[in-house]
Amino acid sequence: MPTRRQTLFAMGNLFVLGGIAGSGASVVVSSSAGASFRVVDTTDGDIELTPANDPPVHVQTDADGYVSALTPGGDDGGLNTRAVTRFEDIVQITNVGTEDIVGIYFSFDATSDTLSAATLDAIEATLQATAASDTLDSSGLSGDNLLAVSPSPSVADGVLEPGEAVPFGLRVDLTPTGRGETLEALPPSDDYDVTVRVHTEWPDQ
Repeated sequence: MPTRRQTLFAMGNLFVLGGIAGSGASVVVSSSAGASFRVVDTTDGDIELTPANDPPVHVQTDADGYVSALTPGGDDGGLNTRAVTRFEDIVQITNVGTEDIVGIYFSFDATSDTLSAATLDAIEATLQATAASDTLDSSGLSGDNLLAVSPSPSVADGVLEPGEAVPFGLRVDLTPTGRGETLEALPPSDDYDVTVRVHTEWPDQ
């Protein structure tokens, strides 16, 4: 049975979405927008997250150049209400370990002291990771494997080998569906935090 690990855990305000960082991070930092987020690397630093664009687009970086936050709500090209907004290939995941990675999965969790559980579920439902123009089922290890979906030549074999990198992006769906608790606009960003989890999978040893 493959070994699966939740390699990165990040918390933050949606408009400083997540706060995902590279190896060695275990600090509390503040974004330039004033929202606080915590970045914790729970592994031995087998992956690093860096901007896919230079200069970075819709991400913030720390002093070492690692991604410290996704920022889809920026002033320029931010979120559209009652629409789907895509931020394609904004972060690179690099395997800096010594083992192949055979799976990368994503999940989103929203928390709040004021919003209802139904609203938090609706916030989570708006968020999905992307691989180029494809949208991933971002439900953790039961969802889509980025390495199986991505068109990146580096993972054509479905494996992220040491030294290889693969990009991912973000999709925010605020289209009305007629269902209860469907969001056409996100609540005020101070009302909740979003956790982005990146789960990785290695073959058996």
